Amino acid sequence: MNNNALKVGIFVLVIAGLLGFLIIKFSGKEFGQSYKDYYVYFTDAQGLSKGADVQVQGVKAGKVEDITFEQGKVKVKFKVKQEIPIYKDASVIIRTYGLMGDKYLYIDPGNPSSGELASGGVIQTTTKMASTEEMINQVQVSAQKFAELMDNLNKALGDDRLKKLIEDFDKFAYNTNDLVVQNKEDVRQAIANIRAITAELRQQLPSITKNLDETLKNTKDITAENKEDIRKLIENLKDLSIALKEKAPKTLDSVDKAATEIEKAVSENRQDLRISIENIKKASDSLNQILAKVNEGKGTLGKLVNQDDLYNNVNEGVKSFAEPFKVVKESNLEVIMQGEKHTGNKDSKAGAAFRFIPASEDRYYYVGILSNSQGYVDKKEEVSSNGITTTYVTKKYGILFDLQYARRILTLGEYQLWARFGIKDSSADLGGDFVVNKNLKLVADLYRFNRKDLINQPNNPQFDLGFEYRFSNYPIFIRFGGSDLLNRSVRGVYIGGGFVFTDNYLKYLLGSIPKVR
Repeated sequence: MNNNALKVGIFVLVIAGLLGFLIIKFSGKEFGQSYKDYYVYFTDAQGLSKGADVQVQGVKAGKVEDITFEQGKVKVKFKVKQEIPIYKDASVIIRTYGLMGDKYLYIDPGNPSSGELASGGVIQTTTKMASTEEMINQVQVSAQKFAELMDNLNKALGDDRLKKLIEDFDKFAYNTNDLVVQNKEDVRQAIANIRAITAELRQQLPSITKNLDETLKNTKDITAENKEDIRKLIENLKDLSIALKEKAPKTLDSVDKAATEIEKAVSENRQDLRISIENIKKASDSLNQILAKVNEGKGTLGKLVNQDDLYNNVNEGVKSFAEPFKVVKESNLEVIMQGEKHTGNKDSKAGAAFRFIPASEDRYYYVGILSNSQGYVDKKEEVSSNGITTTYVTKKYGILFDLQYARRILTLGEYQLWARFGIKDSSADLGGDFVVNKNLKLVADLYRFNRKDLINQPNNPQFDLGFEYRFSNYPIFIRFGGSDLLNRSVRGVYIGGGFVFTDNYLKYLLGSIPKVR
């Protein structure tokens, strides 16, 4: 290789390196230095330009990268050295180098407790400082106001008004001085008296204040504790005063007349009173003799008083007689009026029932009567004539009876399981109730086991399953469910309801009946 060409190549590389270093140095960039980008929005950039310095607490830390408009505000992008922390509560101010120098960004980095603001974040707090033009305008306004003040002062001096005011003030001071000199002794004595009174008050005032505070406190406590009693006492005294004014004279006249009448009656019946007193003494003697015999155990009354056996027998008899009434009193009775409609077997029922619930509330007895819309087969006959057999069916629409006994067999919180058996619609019945709460329960009944022996009736017994809901504030209940679920031909639904009157409702209704006079 040619040595001259090699030397020229090395020279070019060195010059290029120096040139690159100078470009980077004078452009404000540094080798190996990392920066973070931040953004801030101003309503007025105040002459800030791209490439302006960024200072953090007075230390040069970066440059302004870009200035753009966004949604009516000036968006400024700037960079800060990586090692300098900027926190979330940082603030930015546009300042000026000297009076007429360039604009730069001054950043207060904020409090570390707020957390560091990530690169690319926006600093929310900005402060606007007055520009040089604004300060010059303010100085001009102040100068103008000062000139007006001086003009007004000159006018006052020119019209001799200020001079006259000073002369009047001087006269007032002179007169005041003469007045003080002429009454110097009286003023001195008055000041001495005031000092003496002040000294005495200074000594006595703590004691007086303490006594006054205690008096006020005691008065306040007494008034607070007896406020209502004092008010009532005042009202009673007012009523008493009015009553005395109105009735005292009449009462005194009545007492005077009564005393006169008593004295007159005693004078006229003195002999009769003496005889009455003697009779009372004799009756008292006889009563003492009777009581003495009773104490000795003589006679029927004496034995009743002195022998415990007779008392115990009478007491046991009274308790035995009262026991049934005690059971009835502690039990509950419900009177039910109800009705039901079944869609499948076209059955309709209506009637009344009684539910007797003992005090233990773990069982009840149910008795009811119902109308029978479907009727029941009372008699069937087969008549043969000319080889044709005819069956005659007779239905009777009588009264159906219900008689059931129910017992609670399981309790889980509000949930209760009850089992029932007895008679339903004049037929054997097995039933159960699942009580969800005091208002709602699930009811199931299996009855009419003899249907297969009847004419035009399905073979399976009737099985009904549904819900019964009783309203809390009203003596009303409703029923809804599936009817005759074991027989497809007559399967349907039933709906019903009625009224339930408890002891309290019955007492209320009976108490509302007007009395016959």
